[in-house]
Amino acid sequence: MTKVTPPRAVFVDHPVGRTFGPPHDRDRHEAVLKTALNEIPKFTDRNQIRDLQCQWQIDGSRAWEAELRAEMLRDR
Repeated sequence: MTKVTPPRAVFVDHPVGRTFGPPHDRDRHEAVLKTALNEIPKFTDRNQIRDLQCQWQIDGSRAWEAELRAEMLRDR
């Protein structure tokens, strides 16, 4: 089997489906997008993944994981 890797990617530590931030938070969406676009010139080779150091919670809390899990189970 062939291994498939992205040509280049950025990592954002946000919940799946909410890559740019909470709904309706335009300032945060723009900040994440601007940060991602600023990374483009820094890619020096294919198959690189760059961590944007974006946290869902300012304090680095992972509480959102339990909240997202509860939301997903509630929507079933």
